[in-house]
Amino acid sequence: MHSNRLVVAVWLIVALAPSQTVVGQSLRDKIGNIFGAVLEIELAGPGEHGTHFKADNVALSEATINSFASFIAANIASFPLGSTEAGLTFDFSTGQPVSTTTSMGPIFSERAQTLGRGRFSLGLNLSFLNFSKLRGLKTEDIRFTFTHQDVGAPGLGDSDNEFDTIDLFMNLDLNATIVSFNLTAGITNHFDISIAVPFVNVSVNADPIARINSFTFVSNDTANHSFPGGTPSDPILSLRPTSLNDDDAGIGDIALRAKYSFLRGKTLGLAGLLEYRAATGDEENFLGTGHSSFRAMLIASAIIGNFGPHLNLTYDRRNNDLDADEIELFVGYDQKLATWLTLSVDFLGEFEIGDEIEALRFGKSVTLERPAGNAVREVILTNIPSFSHDHNLNASLGLKFNPKPEFILIGNIIVPLNAGGLRSDFIATVGFQLGF
Repeated sequence: MHSNRLVVAVWLIVALAPSQTVVGQSLRDKIGNIFGAVLEIELAGPGEHGTHFKADNVALSEATINSFASFIAANIASFPLGSTEAGLTFDFSTGQPVSTTTSMGPIFSERAQTLGRGRFSLGLNLSFLNFSKLRGLKTEDIRFTFTHQDVGAPGLGDSDNEFDTIDLFMNLDLNATIVSFNLTAGITNHFDISIAVPFVNVSVNADPIARINSFTFVSNDTANHSFPGGTPSDPILSLRPTSLNDDDAGIGDIALRAKYSFLRGKTLGLAGLLEYRAATGDEENFLGTGHSSFRAMLIASAIIGNFGPHLNLTYDRRNNDLDADEIELFVGYDQKLATWLTLSVDFLGEFEIGDEIEALRFGKSVTLERPAGNAVREVILTNIPSFSHDHNLNASLGLKFNPKPEFILIGNIIVPLNAGGLRSDFIATVGFQLGF
């Protein structure tokens, strides 16, 4: 009977999976095209200055753009996939099921109890993410600045032309929907294995604006760089490149997990969990990181009447030059409010460790300086804040509703507690868990 149910559960996962096709350019390429559309325009102006803002002349800006795209993919791929077990757990060592918990457990963290031999849990979480801020800066306000090619003596600033820059404001709206299927099987009374398969839809909308900061026009009433359609004395200094409104969907990074409970006391439980995330998501469309990762977690939980505190301490090895390793600390509790209702509260802390990733220090600059030293300008290539590490601190509040035995409905809200990383105003999750 259990094997038949497992076959049905696996079939559901496969049948509900959206097909993934790659047609034409990726989302990463299309974002890059926004920059290319600006830089490839043959700007008007005397002396054929229009070719002097090409991407190969602004290597620092190009590196910043590439890091920005990798930042998006890493944040989507690292979203928590949900707990490995659901609902009440039981001890079958005596041959009869004996409940080892009173509440229905956490939502995004873990407790030490395992399912029990021959038991299965199938879950589905649907999460909505609106990435509205990057390190506290609204995504719609993100700016990139492009400097002029060095055309005279070595060093920018000896020519008025080199004081002209182009600002590109992204007006970016980035959203993701993650559907995560979780299937857990109790191999023994102490050992569970599970698989989590995320399906990700990412939508990118941008209505960019490019503006030329014309030093030549301000100082000489003649713009040596302007967009087509104007004249040097009556220049067009702003332009709306082609907007972007696109999305992509497919399988994200699949997680394989193994959990072993090595202490099953009536009050205190201890367990360990190992997770391997395969690089199955398409990095170019922000569905995955392009790199596998490994997590090792220590789980402690207790049962004190209807109150179930828990603590998860995790080392997350990312294997990605643009995504730092992390120490994760999840602390919270689940409280039985009624036989059919459980409250789940968690603090979710992700702390980057190791050296700062230089590519993600966005505050790179270019110095423009007159040979005589009478004019100096520092051009910051983007207004994205420069953090040494992107720690993510979140609060999670959820409810589990049990309308029928072995069937649980879930509702949860995650809200950010700091400005690190790429963040949503809030993340709403709904789902269900089924035990059998």
